[in-house]
Amino acid sequence: MKFCVLTLGCKSNQSESSLIEAILTGNSHQKVSLEDHPDVCVINTCSVTAKSDYQSRQLIRRALKAGASVIVTGCYSELNAHQIGQISKEVEIVKNEDKGAYFKDKFGPGTNLRSTNYGNSRALLKIQDGCNASCTYCIIPQTRGASRSRPVEEIISEAKDIEAAGFMELVITGIHIGYYGVDLNPKIELSELIENILVNTNNLRIRLTSIEVSEITDRLIKLFENDRICNHIHVPLQSGDDQILKKMNRPYSTADFRATILRLAQYIDNISIGSDVIVGFPGETRDSFEDTYGFISSIPLTYLHVFPYSKRKDTKAAAMSGAVDEGIKKQRAAHLRALSDEKKRAYMSGQVGKVLCAVVETIEGGAFGGTTGNYLKIISETVPGYEVREKRLVNLIVTGQENDRLTGKLIII
Repeated sequence: MKFCVLTLGCKSNQSESSLIEAILTGNSHQKVSLEDHPDVCVINTCSVTAKSDYQSRQLIRRALKAGASVIVTGCYSELNAHQIGQISKEVEIVKNEDKGAYFKDKFGPGTNLRSTNYGNSRALLKIQDGCNASCTYCIIPQTRGASRSRPVEEIISEAKDIEAAGFMELVITGIHIGYYGVDLNPKIELSELIENILVNTNNLRIRLTSIEVSEITDRLIKLFENDRICNHIHVPLQSGDDQILKKMNRPYSTADFRATILRLAQYIDNISIGSDVIVGFPGETRDSFEDTYGFISSIPLTYLHVFPYSKRKDTKAAAMSGAVDEGIKKQRAAHLRALSDEKKRAYMSGQVGKVLCAVVETIEGGAFGGTTGNYLKIISETVPGYEVREKRLVNLIVTGQENDRLTGKLIII
């Protein structure tokens, strides 16, 4: 059988899609693109914004037009089964909680579902699912449920499989990774899990994904002293105005956020810090947006993911007054994205002359590209007689920057 898996949204979805692909390829099915007219198309959807909803519907229509039998899962299908039924009654819907079991039952269990299918060059390891937060704008707790942590032993086993498969970078992912272990007996912290992975693997470098500012502990910061931990972290802000943060039900103030970001910048050498920001939340005035802009300007963030507020049905924010005009949302988003570009360019210019370690992702002709530990794209020429392979880590001295990527020279030891 020919199949394709199309994925929207977060790294948790990407991790789950990799498992689905592993189940199918492990049972002798052939992975193809949608253009190759698969027999079955699996669409792992997202519903974090209205744009995600639209993209999910478009992918379903494209897959049906290609003649595939369509199986839809993910957060959009969790909330919008009726709308999917209006597109086609033939589309099969699989609930988030049933993703693994459904594909194993339907297409066979396979022999090894973890050692060969983690992505191209950087392996995703999902450590938990669900979220216990109650942000007023977010629909995800309704689609993913409460936080559920995977057992430590299971995670360690998978990390070993990832290393055995030749990967050298491991990306820790989940819906709310900072809440990892709270539901386990005995309880365990995220930092302790990372320590266990370090002890039980040899060369894997570890990258953390998004973690809430209130969950960044001294123990977690100390972990960055280990050169196997990428000097990169993503800490969602959402707003730089305290009143808007309260309306969002975010459990920190701008003063709390500033203190932690400054601590990270002080104690972790050359760290890259990313953040998420929502513009146009109900009640966001010009003054509160300017507070956000000024706050972000004043702290050492490297880049931003900027999202215009998207009204999600059945969230508390959906019933709030003070809606912001769509045109104003776009203007504010553009201003913050320009600030993000400015901050990233400044950070990148400070890398020239530094030695950075990168995982090789692409090789073409006499050049290769990769991602550095501090989450920057870099390109370099290969060296005759020295083999560069995908998934491997290499050291480079940064020689300059071209647009949104660095240039470097390979260091051969």
